[in-house]
Amino acid sequence: MNDIGLRIKHRRKELGYSAEKLAELVGVSPATIYRYEKNEIANMGADKLRPIADALSTTPAALMGWEDDDEDEAFELREQLRRDPDRRLLLSLARHGTAQEVRQVAALIDALRATNPDFYDGDDPA
Repeated sequence: MNDIGLRIKHRRKELGYSAEKLAELVGVSPATIYRYEKNEIANMGADKLRPIADALSTTPAALMGWEDDDEDEAFELREQLRRDPDRRLLLSLARHGTAQEVRQVAALIDALRATNPDFYDGDDPA
């Protein structure tokens, strides 16, 4: 993929989001999402890019195509954390970390779970 619009669309579909769902999460119209994906809106500002990246559980740099393989690994590890209810507890700590930091958070959770079976009782901590 060579452009931000395709990366937005790809990531949206990866997550199973419709354009309408992404638009709702970002606070824009579905037409605006489609225009972003078709690169019809030039010079998307950081004030628009950050909410889209957050809604897509990624980073603006990833959407821009600036991240390297280490960042791709960090993203995949973050996705594993997001999907596992036990690991979601520390997702906010790992959201913007490097691949190594994300691995450390995952290892910490696994170690806590191994030493304390009641570490997470399934209730949402928030």
